[in-house]
Amino acid sequence: MQFSETELKNIWWTKKAEEIQHLADTHDAQGFFKATKIIYGPRNHGIQPLRSSDGTKILKDKTSIALRWKEHYQNLLNRSSNVAEETLSQIPQQQTRDELAALPSLEEVSNAISQQKNNKASGPDGIPAEIFKEGGPELIQQLHQLIKKVWMTEKIPADFKDATITLFKKGDRTDCGNYRGISLLTSAGKILARILANRLLPVSEDTLPESQNGLRPSRGTVDMIFTARQLQEKCREQNQPLYMAFIDLAKAFDTVNRSALWTILQKIGCPDKFVNILRLLHDDMMATVLDSNGSQSDPFKVESGVKQGCVIAPTLFSIFIAIILHLVDGKLPTGVEIIYRTDGKLFTLSRLRAKTKVTTKSVIELQYADDNVVCAHSEEDLQATLNTFAEAYEKLGLSLNIEKTKVLFQQAPANPSAKPGIQLNGVTLENVDHFRYLGSHLSTKVNIDTEIQHRLSSASAAFFRMKQRVFDDRDIRRETKVLVYKAIVLPTLLYACETWTVYRRHTKLLERFHQRCLRKILQISWEDRRTNVSVLEEAKTTSIEAMLLRHQLRWTGHVVRMPDHRLPKQLLYSELKNGKRNVGGQEKRFKDGLKANLKNCGIDTENWEALALERSNWRSAVTSSAAEFEEARTEGLREKRAKRKERQANPDWDRLPPGNQCPHCGRICGSRIGLFSRLRTHAQDTKVGRLSSSNDEGSPK
Repeated sequence: MQFSETELKNIWWTKKAEEIQHLADTHDAQGFFKATKIIYGPRNHGIQPLRSSDGTKILKDKTSIALRWKEHYQNLLNRSSNVAEETLSQIPQQQTRDELAALPSLEEVSNAISQQKNNKASGPDGIPAEIFKEGGPELIQQLHQLIKKVWMTEKIPADFKDATITLFKKGDRTDCGNYRGISLLTSAGKILARILANRLLPVSEDTLPESQNGLRPSRGTVDMIFTARQLQEKCREQNQPLYMAFIDLAKAFDTVNRSALWTILQKIGCPDKFVNILRLLHDDMMATVLDSNGSQSDPFKVESGVKQGCVIAPTLFSIFIAIILHLVDGKLPTGVEIIYRTDGKLFTLSRLRAKTKVTTKSVIELQYADDNVVCAHSEEDLQATLNTFAEAYEKLGLSLNIEKTKVLFQQAPANPSAKPGIQLNGVTLENVDHFRYLGSHLSTKVNIDTEIQHRLSSASAAFFRMKQRVFDDRDIRRETKVLVYKAIVLPTLLYACETWTVYRRHTKLLERFHQRCLRKILQISWEDRRTNVSVLEEAKTTSIEAMLLRHQLRWTGHVVRMPDHRLPKQLLYSELKNGKRNVGGQEKRFKDGLKANLKNCGIDTENWEALALERSNWRSAVTSSAAEFEEARTEGLREKRAKRKERQANPDWDRLPPGNQCPHCGRICGSRIGLFSRLRTHAQDTKVGRLSSSNDEGSPK
């Protein structure tokens, strides 16, 4: 079967759109952004110059640039740091898990191969993962024998551990410090690392604290964004100040002390054999740097850090950073104390009055990989917490980036106070009004006004990056263009919308952007005088309001199904231990929006949690209810438009109440607001007349 170029374009873009849409629907943020980078295509900047190490020279030739990259990463990945035995002795010894030392089975090797991802860059050997996946039983047997030999002899081929470091830009392109090195490893080495990672995962889950949500299965950035926003809402609602410090670690992955890491693994129950195999993948490791100019540096030795790009690196780093809590245990202030009760009835406040059924918890830190947010109700407590964590990081050989560590102070509404002067190593940290946390903006005003502006900006950039490649391409069908828009632009626009407390003004801004993009894709001009409803019907999509409703209800159902020890669930069902609400009306909260959405969908607000516990039933109910909501919304807009047209065509002035007659000119206005507008016009005319008379009297004759 032969396809034309036009048909191939449509097939390719449709397939990519479906793939990216699936990543967005499953909240796979890392996969989504990787896929969109492929869609956007490479940026050709020519030879990229670099600054010298002292910043005084600009290097432009390939040889000097390659030497500069080698110098930078040789210094970064060979930093000497000492972790005292006294520090490691504070970690309690766990029972050794001897099963980790058993020889890998053929099934483990086969599973590890199947877990390899397709279409990934190959390592120094040039062999892609697809070779192993399609090699058949005989290749699996051969690889199994090789891995068994490595396990028994504790000797490993150099190719298994050596890496080529590729560069991913973030920030000023001439500054080496603004790049992140990602290691390209051999496929066989990745398979061995995957076997080790699969075995280590249960150990890490038992070791990591609940406050750590990064680099863990079934957890993501939305969990921590939701938790942070809920903390802000609870403090505003109950008139308590909230002090938050966003800690930034300098090159955390690249500066992990390996000797301390091996000791920590033994402390948490990993047998010597297992740790030795892990060490084989790191000890005497050599690396080269492949830059964007295509130049490759000479090899150099790497003695610190975990290999970013290796499947086991995130787990190793999470375990290493989790030890921080052992070092600060018993030394921290109380943080933000909450009381919660997770046995249902979210909208019944009286459930928290039963003192014997509520649980008290102190929220001190919110961690996502190397991102850490520490919280307190007072400046003194935040300073003490920050000092304790800084000391613990230093003991583990990690350093804080003071320039990027910020403080966000949310005042108590009824008791405003001055911004704090939090210091770190004698330097006063910057106070900010909003902070970009895990891709979402938190604000001292506890609203999403800033977040909406940034989302609109990011979505506009995403749209115009695809404009020439897709939306303006006449060979691509409109249906395909809409699919690409829904897969790339909309997830960018609605990132973390599950956590938002939405006002009407926010929905209007988002709907306006949505309509503008669809009209450009469908080539609908304002001269066509098309209604918003007809545009959505032609694009076969829904309004932003319906999307927000569906996203938030699905997310809330997910939170309800979480185990009771999960932090997002505890915050949703909680209130602060101390503090009182203001008398009268309250600021809109997340659960107020949730209650409104449930009512809009016709879901009982008393028994909705029982339905949410059944995942498939809840998803079906939300999907069908959101569709009914959109249909009712559309029908309401049609009726409103029809009535407006009818009034314009047949104005019945005689039936208007006499109270709408203007006392100045006798004109009968169509509504009370029209009468007010008419009176305001007369008042302005009178004022202008007085000013004119005054000017005439004061002017020289």
